[in-house]
Amino acid sequence: MNFYRGRGGPMPPRGPRPTGPRQPGYGGPPLPPDMIYKSFDPMECKHLFQRVTPEKSDAELSQAILSKNQELTPSPEELSKLQEQVAKLTSVVDNLVVSPEPEIDIEEVRVVGSFKKGTMLAGHKTADVVIILKHLPTKEDTAKVMKVLSDKMNEQQTGSDKSSATPTDSGFTYTIGGNTLRVFLTTLPSNTSETIDPEKHIKLEHLKNSLAAIRHARWFEENAFQSSIRVMVRILKDFKRRIPFFKNVNPWTINLLAHHSASVTGTQLTIPVVFRRCLQLLAAGILLPGSASISDPCEPGFVKAHSFMTYEQQDELACGAQTLLRALAHGGFKEILGMKGARKVTFDAPVMFDGVIVTPSKLAYEKPVEQEKMDTAGA
Repeated sequence: MNFYRGRGGPMPPRGPRPTGPRQPGYGGPPLPPDMIYKSFDPMECKHLFQRVTPEKSDAELSQAILSKNQELTPSPEELSKLQEQVAKLTSVVDNLVVSPEPEIDIEEVRVVGSFKKGTMLAGHKTADVVIILKHLPTKEDTAKVMKVLSDKMNEQQTGSDKSSATPTDSGFTYTIGGNTLRVFLTTLPSNTSETIDPEKHIKLEHLKNSLAAIRHARWFEENAFQSSIRVMVRILKDFKRRIPFFKNVNPWTINLLAHHSASVTGTQLTIPVVFRRCLQLLAAGILLPGSASISDPCEPGFVKAHSFMTYEQQDELACGAQTLLRALAHGGFKEILGMKGARKVTFDAPVMFDGVIVTPSKLAYEKPVEQEKMDTAGA
């Protein structure tokens, strides 16, 4: 006879289990096949776990995070110079909308990316701009727009800095005085259903990515109004540069993760709490296979924020976050933040924090034998 094991030992047999995954809680319609569970969130279960010791002060952690954020934030002079070039470019494009050049029919221009969102890192002197054409942009259009814009931009430059324009697969880049403007060409959403010639037009993937960047910038501007979100985005972007397991997380997922970590209905979370909660969510598997995850608010239907990551990458992320969370619990926040003079957190050997040895978590995912053979054969 089969029994289900609970906290008090064997239990009497239950009735038949419902078929298909269900929503967290009681009742509700079946969930999609790839949305099995809602990952554990300490903030939502705080009332179930009564503290047995007083809560520690987060003053030092708060100061360290703010100090790191200050280090990661571009200087006013850096932002001013980049803003000047962005303003010149958007002004040139706006004039072309009113008085178009032959064969260049521009609908509008939008500033996107980290510069628009206010999450740019110090030293990253790059701004992203999307130009929407009224027709499907061709590679020939890229060359024409690049020449017209770069010529008109050069006419407005007052210094002696040399400029350069370089075509890319999705548009072109314009560089002057150490500042770079990445210009992406796309079209109206209604045009993306037209037949695209890969030899002639910009690839559909690039067109859709540029349109998505506009939606991302608009959503972030409307929803990420808390300063703690922008601070958390910069911290996570720094993780992406320094910590190996974080390199596969894209900027949009970082934005959504930071927003989710700072968002609790009716509660204004402090920066240390947001930082800790972010690691807790990752360690609990919010970006693992089968997790309800974070839904992308800019895509129709239910699209997981981490759907682009492989199983190995998702496992590495959760595993690494568990190690960081244990280090944080024993006062290793300076090492995690990469503060000057602090040692690096290792993920392949035990490290001692405040007299406690923190052993890195071990990866749990094992690639199926058949898949491993296919990968080996493909290599």
